[in-house]
Amino acid sequence: MEVQDENALHAYQAYQANKRLRSSNRVVLGTVTNQPSRMAAKAASETAVRGRQPAPVHRPVRPLQTQSMNVINEKNRVPEGSDTETEPSENDDSYDGTQEELGPEEEEEEEEEEEDYDDEQLDHHHPHHNLDNDMEDDDPSLASSVPDNQNPYALYPICDAESKHTLEQLAHTFANMPGVYDEQDEDSYDVAMVAEYADDIFEYIRKVEAQMAPDPHYMARQNEIHWPMRAILVDWLVQVHHRFGLLPETLYLTINYIDRFLSVKVVSLTKFQLVGAVALFLAAKYEEINCPSVKDIAYMVDHGYTDEEILRAEWYMIDLLQFDLGWPGPMSFLRRTSKADDYDLETRTLAKYLLETTIMDRRFVGAPPSWLAAASHCLSRRMLQRGEWTDAHIYFSGYTYRQLEPAIDVILHGLQDPLTHHKAIYEKYADRKFKRASVYVKNWMDRAGLRG
Repeated sequence: MEVQDENALHAYQAYQANKRLRSSNRVVLGTVTNQPSRMAAKAASETAVRGRQPAPVHRPVRPLQTQSMNVINEKNRVPEGSDTETEPSENDDSYDGTQEELGPEEEEEEEEEEEDYDDEQLDHHHPHHNLDNDMEDDDPSLASSVPDNQNPYALYPICDAESKHTLEQLAHTFANMPGVYDEQDEDSYDVAMVAEYADDIFEYIRKVEAQMAPDPHYMARQNEIHWPMRAILVDWLVQVHHRFGLLPETLYLTINYIDRFLSVKVVSLTKFQLVGAVALFLAAKYEEINCPSVKDIAYMVDHGYTDEEILRAEWYMIDLLQFDLGWPGPMSFLRRTSKADDYDLETRTLAKYLLETTIMDRRFVGAPPSWLAAASHCLSRRMLQRGEWTDAHIYFSGYTYRQLEPAIDVILHGLQDPLTHHKAIYEKYADRKFKRASVYVKNWMDRAGLRG
């Protein structure tokens, strides 16, 4: 092919490089598994020279079998030769991930029977429906035997008439204020910001965040897991997420998938870690340009589950979530609120640390992400002495200071002992990359006399 123009030549060479890079990827059941090769490395280097850097090739991370996850696994281990080890019942429809795929011949013979089984298995339309045949719904010992399963202090924002009136007034004021949504606003020069549609977009996702919220009381219907175990799982996922170098949005989406899944499904302890790993796998596919492969996920759990189990569990989770995967996480709302501070980096970095601590607390399960983002931003300004919660913050966040106070109090309570409440998050944000935000907060708490 003869190309005259130098720019066209570069474009053509970049296209060929990307084409070779794509051809080096192996697709397994809709999952792209990156296979590092000389051709892929050469394509990446050629494309990088021309300013079109492709997504990096993932390498497997070391399995993060932390002490916390080992505690869960050790509690659930059955001694060899024990009489308590039983085979799963054919009629047991609880989620244990042990269902095996049928072969080609068996599939044809048992097609009708399998369809009936799946219809019964995936009957999740009622949010309080118990899908585990081994557990009776009217078991009186459920609530009393595991008190940690209760969540009576789940938090929600208060929306009273005074707050609603304040928000309506500010909406009218800012809509007619020069420099908010006109040619003087810097966001208007960025086409990707679509500033003229911002109000409509956030009005819509505020509705979606309520529709896709998990049930904060789902743990009362679980047999073998309870809230402290959820905290252990989330702590482990934070480490895995950080090791993979994934986006913050992926972590929050992972937690949402886990809580929504557990809201409609009783899960055995043996498959609890599988739920977390698959949720991360699915969230990465939704948010990331280059996501971990199924083999990376298997390596992450120290091959405690096979590739087939992970893929089948992924399908099962997608179906149980009814393909509603686009949950609006708190990062979008945090960026929106940051506009009131002219996107101040220090304020937002500190707010990101405070916001991430909320995923560890059972009281914030089911809380709107917009509320948590606003409370974290407000507390960040308070710690950095950036002033009061202004009208601009109320307008862009959608919450008054009075509405944020309950969430701020709970966040502060979790910061009293960070190494117990959120150890992995504290160590993550102690890094220079995050401006040592967790260390700053710990010192601030000491100076304010708020630590026990």
